[in-house]
Amino acid sequence: MKKIIVCLSLLLLSAAVFASSDEAVLRTDYYQNGNLKYAGYMKVHPEAGEIPHGYWQYFHPNGFLKSAGLFKDGYRAKVWTNFFENGAVESYGPYDKGLKDGKWRLFYKSGAKMAEGKYSDGKAKGTWTYWHTNGVVETEGDFKEGKRVGKRTYYDARGNKLWYGRYENDEKEGEWRLDEKDKTTIAFYKGGLLIGQKEEVFYPNGDIKEKIESEVIFGQLTGSQIKTVYAEDEVMASQGLLFQGTPYGVWRYYENGKLEQKETGGVPEALQEHRRVLTAAQAQAAARAQAAKEQPQSGAQPNNTYQNVVPQDPENFQYGPRKFEVIMQPPTQLEMTVTTDAGRSVDLNENNYDVTRDNPRSFEALRQMAARAREQKAAEEMSEDNKEKE
Repeated sequence: MKKIIVCLSLLLLSAAVFASSDEAVLRTDYYQNGNLKYAGYMKVHPEAGEIPHGYWQYFHPNGFLKSAGLFKDGYRAKVWTNFFENGAVESYGPYDKGLKDGKWRLFYKSGAKMAEGKYSDGKAKGTWTYWHTNGVVETEGDFKEGKRVGKRTYYDARGNKLWYGRYENDEKEGEWRLDEKDKTTIAFYKGGLLIGQKEEVFYPNGDIKEKIESEVIFGQLTGSQIKTVYAEDEVMASQGLLFQGTPYGVWRYYENGKLEQKETGGVPEALQEHRRVLTAAQAQAAARAQAAKEQPQSGAQPNNTYQNVVPQDPENFQYGPRKFEVIMQPPTQLEMTVTTDAGRSVDLNENNYDVTRDNPRSFEALRQMAARAREQKAAEEMSEDNKEKE
């Protein structure tokens, strides 16, 4: 809280100087508990009215800093840093004209690195890497225009290989495989929609032992499967239907080359109902898609060029392709070094990355401006007093 008061005092101290030279005014707001919600500068634009321009800070209700960075002519610019409620860094990276642009780094509350990659015009691009909380790589893959593309493999927290396959236009496409010790699961996708799935179980010598093919309707497993069992000589031993692990329908058994059949009951009512629901949902989705296709497209709406109101808390940061699990642990100090436009290396932990030559709208720059203005005003008043005495 003491830090917040000091920061706000510096802003108030320099407000007059900033307002007189740049026609900007300080804006602040508070939570109901009295803690500062945000503080930053607005300036008057001839067309858009008031727009944010200068250094801004947002705070959590508990008084901890939530995010901080620079606005330039209504847009977020340069490095912004976001924080969790416990004070640990959540993410940081640069903006250009209000859009994420450049390398961004994301962290767990524990301080462990969560993800790292680049943005261009607000969209993820190039190779992104994601980590588990213990530092083991979870996945690494490419983005194009903010969408996942190409091959991708996922790993568990011990580094064991999990699912792998490929993306097209941010959607799973073709075969996705999960290889385990004695079993392989293969899921088939088209346009991101699951269209089939099968499992293959193997004997120690590698011969196939069981094959289980699952029924899929509208991207959902119905619970119905065809199970085929093989003897060690790869000769079919039995085949039949399962619903949630229970046999139904006709099962065929082979023994010494002789076929025997056994009736295990009709289609379960629960399976029939599940099929009806999924089939109806599939038909409704197809009808909506067709209606949207036939409906004439309306003209594009113009974008609002400026943020001409007091900017609220930044939008929830999107962590790329998935929602991450957050584990609460004591925060750790992170090594966060960036290079400024002037080529100078600065450490964000020192809270001085916004010094005058890197960010002329920073608290430190404003403080110096205010001090110089006071000295100049005092000198002018002294000069006027001397003239009057003469």
